[in-house]
Amino acid sequence: MRWSKDGVMEPTSIFEAASLQRSVRAVCGCGHASHFEAHCLWWHFQRRGWNDRFGPARNRFWCRVCRSNFRKKIRPVKLESASPTKGDFELPWPDERRWKEEMRRVR
Repeated sequence: MRWSKDGVMEPTSIFEAASLQRSVRAVCGCGHASHFEAHCLWWHFQRRGWNDRFGPARNRFWCRVCRSNFRKKIRPVKLESASPTKGDFELPWPDERRWKEEMRRVR
């Protein structure tokens, strides 16, 4: 994690976003943005052994709008944390025991 100029913690990975109760927002160059529930997204990356830092994780996403328009995968220009919203995409959740083990490990 890093600290903003205002003294607020800013997550630098999907796990950190989940631990701070934030969502993950992928923004494409076309202007389309998608919000993902961070706990579910972290579990998705964890099961596959993928790096969940925002920089490398960006290469695992692509824009649905650009895919249907241009017939190729366009990677987002940025991946960032955001406030949770009702329309966040949700993948399967990790079981509670697994999540608590992970939180204990980082404390």
